[in-house]
Amino acid sequence: MQDYEIIRRKFLIEKKSQRQIAKEMNISRNTVAKYCQGNCYLGIRADYQRNASIMTPDIIQFIQKYLHDDELEPNKKQHHTAKRIFDRLVDEIGFCGAQSTVRGLVHKMRGNLAEAFVPLEFNPGDALQIDWGECYVWLADKRIKVNIFCARLCYSCAPFVICFRKQNTQSFIEGLIQAFAFFNGVPRRVIFDNARVAVKKGTGKHAICQES
Repeated sequence: MQDYEIIRRKFLIEKKSQRQIAKEMNISRNTVAKYCQGNCYLGIRADYQRNASIMTPDIIQFIQKYLHDDELEPNKKQHHTAKRIFDRLVDEIGFCGAQSTVRGLVHKMRGNLAEAFVPLEFNPGDALQIDWGECYVWLADKRIKVNIFCARLCYSCAPFVICFRKQNTQSFIEGLIQAFAFFNGVPRRVIFDNARVAVKKGTGKHAICQES
C-alpha cells in the first residue's frame, strides 16, 4: 500500500516519468505502469473480461511498426532489441504483460514479418499459464523482495497470484496446488516459460524436465 501511494504521488503530483519512478524505487516498471494508469487497486480484486491473449492487435501492430523500421535501417546497431521494444510498450501505451512474452513474440515475428500473426485461442478449461515475477513488500518493518507465482486461465484470463520468499521447486509445486484449489479444478495442460524449477536445461521441444 505504501509503495502504491508513493508511486501515485510521484506520477500525479511530482510529474515524474514511469522510468524515473521505477529507477528511484528499484521496482518493476510493469508495476509502476499499472499503478500510474490506475489499472490496479490494492485490496480490491478487479473484474476481468475474456481476452485469450494480452498481445492484442494494437500491441502486435505496435511491435510490427518498429520491426519494419529496423528492416529499413541498414545500421544494425540502431535496430531495436526485444527489451527496447518492451520498454517502449510500457512507456508509450502502458503495457502490463511480461518481458518474456514480448521477447518470444519479437523472436517469432522477426522470422517472417510478412506472415500474419494469429493470437492463440483456447477452449474453457484447456490451459493454465504460469509465470514468475518480483516485487518488494514491507514485512516486519523491513522492505524485502518476494517472488510472485502468477497463474492465469488462458480462456477467461482469470488470475491467481501468491507470493513466496524463494523461487524454487517447493514454491512452484505449492503454487500449482493453491492455484488448482482456487480455480476448483485442473486444466488439461499447464504452460510455463521454461522456468528452471521445472526445466533442467534446453528450450522448446529440446527442453529437459527436472526430475520429479
